[in-house]
Amino acid sequence: MKLYTLKLNNLIPQKSLSSRTSKRKRRGRGPGSGLGKTSGRGHKGQGSRSGGGVRAGFEGGQMPLQKRIPKYGFFSRKSRFSEEIRLSTLIKLDKKEINIQVLKEEDLINQNTSKVKVIKDTESCPKLNLKGINTTTSVKGLIESAGGKIEV
Repeated sequence: MKLYTLKLNNLIPQKSLSSRTSKRKRRGRGPGSGLGKTSGRGHKGQGSRSGGGVRAGFEGGQMPLQKRIPKYGFFSRKSRFSEEIRLSTLIKLDKKEINIQVLKEEDLINQNTSKVKVIKDTESCPKLNLKGINTTTSVKGLIESAGGKIEV
């Protein structure tokens, strides 16, 4: 069996290909076409007029489905650029000076994050210096009691 590469000069028209596409209906071209006179629109009414018809989702004045079902959920645009991080993960870094750039380098936060807040999950903390990072009041108390600084 010989294999051929597909090129323009060896394409063979097939009957199965031509039967797949059917000619478009030409409306309003006389009674012989089968779609003359009213052009398949019937007689009178909104659907027969040019520009007539109802908008998507319209149910004839009945309350439409998209309005009947309950709303739920909320997507905060602020949360796309802010993240929370645990105090224990900062302690594991073993760095005295921690800022947002350090957290991005360590792959602890996304690259598009601009605000970070530290939350408490341990009872003890070594001396840490945070720059440009927000904390909860309990974390702030832990860090300052250990002799650390928080600069926002």
